[in-house]
Amino acid sequence: MSNKTKPSEEQLLYASVLQKISLGGLGLLIIGFIVYVSGLLPPIVPVSKIPEYWGLRVDEFIEKTGMPVGWNWIPYLTRGDILSFLGIILLAAGTVVCFAVVLPAFARKKDTPFVIIVIIQILILLLAASGFVTGGH
Repeated sequence: MSNKTKPSEEQLLYASVLQKISLGGLGLLIIGFIVYVSGLLPPIVPVSKIPEYWGLRVDEFIEKTGMPVGWNWIPYLTRGDILSFLGIILLAAGTVVCFAVVLPAFARKKDTPFVIIVIIQILILLLAASGFVTGGH
């Protein structure tokens, strides 16, 4: 194998971290689903009521169920249907975590363009997740 086809240290590190995050997120989603359907924790929306709300628009669903919006779900982590949000959050945060892990490798190599690009990407993703920037709604 020539040097051009070998993955870089950063690529291998990124892939390794992404694999762990993906498996962890999937595991949390499965656990959250089992907790929800088994009733181990009380839900905001009982499983039996889901068909009633299936065809509603998001605003109608929120109004009828009292489901939290934005970051207001955090106090409800003890609810069966909200617990699975942890898996979603882990999966959604995967890119930021991977970038944060490879950033020191680029810095050690003094690869300034990649350091700048990774920092900008992390900042943009964190800004997007913060809720400060909306799509005009």
